[in-house]
Amino acid sequence: MDSNEHNKVIAFDTLFCTNHIQMLKVMLPYMNRQMQKSLAIYIKFLELNYVIDYFRKHPYPLFGCAQNEDSADIFKMCSELAPFCTENEKKQLEQIQNIRQGMNMYREMSQAMEMMKDFMPDASAFMNTGNNEGPDNSENDGAGGFDMMNMLMNMLTPEQKQMYEMFGGNQHAE
Repeated sequence: MDSNEHNKVIAFDTLFCTNHIQMLKVMLPYMNRQMQKSLAIYIKFLELNYVIDYFRKHPYPLFGCAQNEDSADIFKMCSELAPFCTENEKKQLEQIQNIRQGMNMYREMSQAMEMMKDFMPDASAFMNTGNNEGPDNSENDGAGGFDMMNMLMNMLTPEQKQMYEMFGGNQHAE
């Protein structure tokens, strides 16, 4: 966990805790086993009461927790969550990152193909980008045509293909 992620957790914990609650946390290891259980529950109860009271007095969003339009990045959030995840959860987050990379690669390849069409209009007859039209603007039966979409789809992992289809790209999937 980097210091920024650690600072977010500490800032949140500090905001919703009093000095007296912190003192109880310091005392916790010095208690016997039964007293530790009771004191731990009592500490959490005090924290919950403090949070409820805080939001009654301050109904506006927390400055440090308010979502900025610029920071609404689910992929950044995934990378910040990773240090707190189990191994299985980390694998799922990695799949999301891989899907993102696949989608970015697809977007870049699509842009490159569009640029190639602009610079070499005659070459578009050899590149079928999914519209099934050949050089004479008739249906292309696939013979001799180069299907860029199929090439790009074949570059994706099965998980990336599944995610692409889930986000509405299924008209190109085969």
